[in-house]
Amino acid sequence: MPGPVRGVAFDKDGTLIDFEKTWLPGLLSVAVELVDLHALDVDAADLTRAAGGDPEARTIAPGTLLAQGTALEVASLWRSLAPGLPSPDILADWLDDYWLDHASRNLTPVCDLGALFTILRSQDMRIAVVTNDAERGARDMIDRLGLGDLVDFVAGYDSVRAPKPAPDMIHAFLTASGLEASETVMVGDNLADMDAGRAAGCQATIGVLTGATPEAELAKISDFIIPDAGHLPALLRRAL
Repeated sequence: MPGPVRGVAFDKDGTLIDFEKTWLPGLLSVAVELVDLHALDVDAADLTRAAGGDPEARTIAPGTLLAQGTALEVASLWRSLAPGLPSPDILADWLDDYWLDHASRNLTPVCDLGALFTILRSQDMRIAVVTNDAERGARDMIDRLGLGDLVDFVAGYDSVRAPKPAPDMIHAFLTASGLEASETVMVGDNLADMDAGRAAGCQATIGVLTGATPEAELAKISDFIIPDAGHLPALLRRAL
């Protein structure tokens, strides 16, 4: 391997935050709320399915907009299907507020994140959270979990020119931290995370099984797989 790891870029939802417990209720109810709010002549279930959700099975398909896209991408899609909705920019802000409200009431970390981040910081590693959520949503969750003093860098889809799978957030983390890409790893639960890590030149991409992507799919797109983010220190000692 190129050398020791000095920085870790974590995705948030599905990686640090339990995707199903935290986000699923809001992801599956938001289209119903929009149809009622704007008296739309569309089927809310059709909007949900178009973005990757299954209202009957109560699941989100991996690789879809609801699984890894941004609020602006979802807003643009739904505006194209339901012209009675507000403009994508206005709708994206509303979606961010709606989802953050629901997620904050169901916020469930995947493991003891305080212990995990403390271990990494004790080894002189820099920690970033890079998410296709809005930056304010990421910072709110980090603060609610009492992790603000342990996280060195936060970026959302609205912090950079292009969200994941583009490497912009990781590049910004490297610049802010004075690190080289070869000194960092990307930890995430989906294809966008792994593509972003590779595009940035990270030493390794590490998939976790706490998101919407099945293990068989993660095995095709990541260098390593761990059950959840709490297993990262052991992997770094053993393999990197």
